Amino acid sequence: MSNLAARFPLRSLLLPAVLAFAACEAIRPLLPTPVEELDLWADAAAGVTDAALADLCADVWQAELRADPFRATYLGDPRWHGKVPDTSLEGRLARKARLGGFRERLRVLELRELLGADALTAELLRAELENGLLQNELALEEWTVDPLEGPHVRILNLANVQPYASERERDQLVERWEALAGFVRQAGRNLERGRSGGRVASRTAVEKVIRQLDAVLAQPPHLSPLVSVAAGGGRWIEFPNGGNLAALAHEHLGDAREQGVLLDLNRHLLEPERTVNGTHVLLPTAGDALDLTARAEFLYDVLRAVEQDIYPALAGYRDVLANKILPAAREDDRPGLKYLAGGAGLYKQLIHAHTSLPMDECDAKAIHEYGLEEVRRVRVEIAQLGSQLFGTRDVAAVQAKLRNDPEVHFKTRAEVAAKAVEALARARGQLRGFFGLVPESACEVLPIPEFEEQDSTIAYYREPAADGSRPGRYFVNTYAPETRPRYEAEVLAFHEAIPGHHLQIAIAQERAELPRFRRHSGSTAFVEGWALYSERLCDEMGLYSGDLDRMGVLSYDAWRAARLVVDTGLHFFGWSRDEAIEYLLDNTLLAANNVENEVDRYIAWPGQALAYKLGQREILALREQARTALGAGFRYPEFHDRVLENGAVTLPALRGVIERWIGSRGRAPVEASSGR
Repeated sequence: MSNLAARFPLRSLLLPAVLAFAACEAIRPLLPTPVEELDLWADAAAGVTDAALADLCADVWQAELRADPFRATYLGDPRWHGKVPDTSLEGRLARKARLGGFRERLRVLELRELLGADALTAELLRAELENGLLQNELALEEWTVDPLEGPHVRILNLANVQPYASERERDQLVERWEALAGFVRQAGRNLERGRSGGRVASRTAVEKVIRQLDAVLAQPPHLSPLVSVAAGGGRWIEFPNGGNLAALAHEHLGDAREQGVLLDLNRHLLEPERTVNGTHVLLPTAGDALDLTARAEFLYDVLRAVEQDIYPALAGYRDVLANKILPAAREDDRPGLKYLAGGAGLYKQLIHAHTSLPMDECDAKAIHEYGLEEVRRVRVEIAQLGSQLFGTRDVAAVQAKLRNDPEVHFKTRAEVAAKAVEALARARGQLRGFFGLVPESACEVLPIPEFEEQDSTIAYYREPAADGSRPGRYFVNTYAPETRPRYEAEVLAFHEAIPGHHLQIAIAQERAELPRFRRHSGSTAFVEGWALYSERLCDEMGLYSGDLDRMGVLSYDAWRAARLVVDTGLHFFGWSRDEAIEYLLDNTLLAANNVENEVDRYIAWPGQALAYKLGQREILALREQARTALGAGFRYPEFHDRVLENGAVTLPALRGVIERWIGSRGRAPVEASSGR
């Protein structure tokens, strides 16, 4: 699962900065924008020859970054590090007007003929603007409570990417941290507005987020990742009310006279209302990059924002969920969009948004039937491989073996991460035989943070910073390692990183001849379809260690096929949560804890799960079309480069690209060929 901006550009939401300043604290002056930032994104319209289209591409790109400052930070844009998105109703109306204006400019442009790459850019820009308008109209923030991408998750994840090396970056961090409380409070107001309009989230999702918030709030503020960014690697120790600071300095710094250093660093000790019940003291770090005054000021401002603004806002958000949303939440026997006012129309629009298919192809019944066919096909393959591995063709027996045998599961968290690192190293070594385009950006493996791991999916991917300052990151879930199958580890790594999400997304980012919106945005069906396509491709590349790992490929194929059935079952046919769980347990090899989290994800993100299999189907169909037309002239590297070189295009645009390429190549003699 890719986390395009953080993770899914169509889910980009907006909200006003609400700055909270202490009465005794002076408001910091705004620092001038450095000269080097004035030309930032000068290549926003790279490769566009039509002047008016180039201006529009640049304006759309800048507007996207301004509208979602969190995304701008992930991309490495320093101008917006101090801001938060505006998800208010007023912000949504302003976004509608802005996107509508861009669409009208594009309509006028398209009255004349655009040629070559400009024509494709205009087609993709139109799709992006129309999807943005659609998402804006759906107002997901008013009726979706999300354990994976909710406001609490988004702000905590900022601690992993927010820069703070320079004075300006530290000022921006404090500015943003002071505004995060408003971002969280607005999320609660949005849900209350949705409830008043008859749209409300599902019960299980609300309960999960309440549990997550309880865990976050149970952690003392000074230990929050939001404060750790300002601690400089220092260690916190308990300091009771009335404690002896000199004794503390003697014990930990070796000299009672160093109590002045502790007092200078821990300015919160000077505020009796914050120490009446005891507090904690940060010990300085040897070799701190900041001097004592700068560290103390940064720590004081951040700790104050977290203690007095962010934690109370999170507690208020929890109260909204528990006292206003949960009593009205969609019950587990009615969790789908079918039970929302206008739900059928909402679902069809979301299918279109996630798959990029024309509206007349967004037929939930037809997608459901295709899913059933694919599930039956994969079950046959599981039976065949089960016979080779375990001596049985009975799928239920294979499921029982794979779910219950501790030998095919990990024992420690470290094993989970190590297997991912090893698989990706092997994949990197095999790329050149199948790809001409290979990204320069590295990809590192990290565990999913503890605050979200229990309710998270099995893995996700975060894109590199556009300026190269941060590599791509493959986050793998190491929670309860004894439930994590060894046989799925390789296919998971290949999907999320190489040759899946990281390869595709990093290649797009590094295509200097593309306008920025094409490098950093795109179709979910393309992004996820490519990653799913990569899973089977890796078998053709010889990357799987053995038949047990190939069973992981079938496990994932069955899972994605079953998604088509379950997603449409929930949102179109009105299945209960238990029915969806039972179907996945019966027709996939997934562990029970993964199944429950997956079903809750489909409930929270209607239509998104359809993109994987439908995108894969299109890429496979185009590859077969190219192989048939080109015969012995078909080569994997050439086909893959044509698929990837234009960024994450829509499925209709991809078909046009490949068919034009086939036409330009002509028909080659048909004879045996490896395609390499």
